[in-house]
Amino acid sequence: MKQIFKLLSCIALLVITGCQFNKPPAGYFTVWEKSGADRLEVKKALLECGMPAPYDVFPENRNLSNNAWATIEACMIQAGFHDKYDRGGGWCGNHKAENLPICRPGAVVPQRSVKKRLNSPFCKKHPEQYECYP
Repeated sequence: MKQIFKLLSCIALLVITGCQFNKPPAGYFTVWEKSGADRLEVKKALLECGMPAPYDVFPENRNLSNNAWATIEACMIQAGFHDKYDRGGGWCGNHKAENLPICRPGAVVPQRSVKKRLNSPFCKKHPEQYECYP
């Protein structure tokens, strides 16, 4: 009985992970979409909005404050993108108690900046990547 349980547990685990145990997580860029924008455009927009790297595995992303995340989100929305998984609220709605500066009335949402993208930690480390081309 224990062997059957172990076997079923292993099968369930493989089904849950989708047999993709050897692939890295896709990245934050996969949640954003805009009509006519491909993955490269989404990655460029994230970098231009202040994201240190478009991939979750970069440690620079883990050091971002909630206000920085909310600012990136506001910049992306201002640029015409939307979070395909947002069920309402976003960073500002989910962090009301923190009274984030970017969420206050009159806060200035930064515009996309090619200079910011090219000087991002990601592009400094990986200038050969397509998202780092001028």
